[in-house]
Amino acid sequence: MNDAADASPTAPALALAAATPLAVGHLRHVFQHPEHEDELVKVMRADAVASRWNARRRWHKRLPRTRHYIGYLRELKEYIGARARAPEIDAPIAHMLGVVETDLGLGLVSEKVVDSNGTLAPTLAVVYGKQGFTPELETALATFLKGLLDANVIVGDMHAWNIVYGSDSRGGPRLVMIDGFGEKHAIPVSSMSRAVNRYRTRRLYKRMLAQLEQLVPVER
Repeated sequence: MNDAADASPTAPALALAAATPLAVGHLRHVFQHPEHEDELVKVMRADAVASRWNARRRWHKRLPRTRHYIGYLRELKEYIGARARAPEIDAPIAHMLGVVETDLGLGLVSEKVVDSNGTLAPTLAVVYGKQGFTPELETALATFLKGLLDANVIVGDMHAWNIVYGSDSRGGPRLVMIDGFGEKHAIPVSSMSRAVNRYRTRRLYKRMLAQLEQLVPVER
């Protein structure tokens, strides 16, 4: 038997290096998936990996086996955890689809959240900057927080730039957290105690609102 002939060919890596990112985050570039219009591919920024993980004195960051992809694992795990523990609740976090090889390294694939025109949904910061705390936005924020608490989502980082307002295959428009979810603490207290997790989520939510008012001027 010819094992080489029977083996499945390796899928080619997605070509992203020549593409322009749709968005640039603190650690990642966000690209349109070249084969699926309703999907995004996030890849680690080389400069962020060099300074945060590969710098000489950052040896402790290299201890986890997943290294600079630890955020991918955290978000995939939390998405799966929310679906496992509260399958009847549509948690307001990005619909995670998996990982894919790209010419920029491993990519994290998620469903795109879009606005009414089908383009990338605006961040909470952009929405707030245009109108401030309107009744509609306050309702959307209350629904967002309730969804996180009801689904017991563990939030690692919450700010007005990792929450967007739009729709995906699950409906909308609504506020959706596109990254920053998952347990970050070495001692996973939020994972072990729902009460602690609710407290921390509410605290992060209040801090996010305070930062939003402080950092984002409202257009008049």
